Amino acid sequence: MTYDGLESCIQNANNSYEDESVASKVGDRCPTDSPSSCCSSNNASGSFFSQWSMMKRDEHEWDYAEDAIKFSDVDVMKEKFAKLLLGEDTTGGRNGVSPALALSNAITNLAGTVFGELWKLEPLPDEKKNKWRREMDWLLSPTNYMVQLVPAKQCGPDGRTIEIMTPKARGDVHLNLPALQKLDSMLLETLDSMTETEFSYDEGGSRAEGRSKRWWLPAPQVPVGGLSDGQRKKLLTQAKLVLQIFKAAKSVNEAILLEMPIPKAVSDVLPKSGKESLGEDLYRILNRGSSTACDMCDSLSLKSENSAMDAINRLEAAIYAWKDKIEEHDSGKSPARTSWSCKDHVAELDKIELLISRAESLAQEIKIRYPDLPQKFLDVMKIQNGKDVAHAIIEAYSRVLGNLAFSILTRIGDISQEDVLSDPDSPMATNSTPGPGILDISRLNKYKGKTH
Repeated sequence: MTYDGLESCIQNANNSYEDESVASKVGDRCPTDSPSSCCSSNNASGSFFSQWSMMKRDEHEWDYAEDAIKFSDVDVMKEKFAKLLLGEDTTGGRNGVSPALALSNAITNLAGTVFGELWKLEPLPDEKKNKWRREMDWLLSPTNYMVQLVPAKQCGPDGRTIEIMTPKARGDVHLNLPALQKLDSMLLETLDSMTETEFSYDEGGSRAEGRSKRWWLPAPQVPVGGLSDGQRKKLLTQAKLVLQIFKAAKSVNEAILLEMPIPKAVSDVLPKSGKESLGEDLYRILNRGSSTACDMCDSLSLKSENSAMDAINRLEAAIYAWKDKIEEHDSGKSPARTSWSCKDHVAELDKIELLISRAESLAQEIKIRYPDLPQKFLDVMKIQNGKDVAHAIIEAYSRVLGNLAFSILTRIGDISQEDVLSDPDSPMATNSTPGPGILDISRLNKYKGKTH
């Protein structure tokens, strides 16, 4: 519900009062009218007036119930937007966050409330589904008023052409938001399709045969002998669809994060040397010319998500330092060089570009092996210090959809594992969802750093 919805609530309330006044006037006028204007009380079906009054009373009761629901939504909406305007500082003081960060946090918190950890593959309850759709509509409403002014030509009354500025929908919002809303609907439809399934969940978890390290959580159960071919085919089809949604959401998220600037306070304290950011070991691995991204990742000997996260943060800081050095050269801000050093300088830039490429490949390989890593340090700083409301909304929306898609993929992977344990000849053991460069279920189970 938006402010237009609030206006409709008020109009409905006014209409209800008008209907009451009409009913009272008719009731007062009926006894003084001729007998033909009112039905006889001896009529077996009762008087027309009594039937009409009962019908109107039922309508009024229904209207009041609807209005109560609407006004309840309005109260929730008022509370939601009050917190956003206060910047999450309920004292009304100076400690409030920016509108961009407040909206980002609101979307993140709403997703956590509605979807949680998603330990089961089952339809979302109607109450939660309605809450998600209703409140996301509120949180996305600022994008309806985001425009950019573009120059246009207009013919004046005297026939002369004049240049004016006309409003146009903001490009990144117009491009990304409808796509994310479509991905949102597809994920909810995927959960809604999880009915009449052959698998179920044991609420007490499972310690048997070491099948689950998460014995305190709902454990998937499949029939003896495994799933039927039809159920397996359905799960694999759903997994392939959700994988595409995951890749699309991650793509939007990564693209918007690239557009968000690194805060100056952060960039000023970052090491200016890529080698300093990486450390000796990581820098040496990047300089092995013949190594592939997979070989470099194996050389790191990552043992946990923490070590993977540390490596990615170091790589990102080095990439930023190297790109900054290239930009300085292109803009002419780099120190002047003599003709003797020009050739060496070109070779140095070529080496930097090669290191950037290898660092990006290695970072991508680490993300493949640890797809559920927290956000990178620089990305967190961009979000916390961002001022662009559109960037904040698109980033948060794409991030929570990517997380939801990943959770669904993981739950499908859990069921696949149970199916293989029940039937070693199950095609689920050899089938995996295709996802070159991003994720597939077999690699997820092999490399996942923590239990989701």
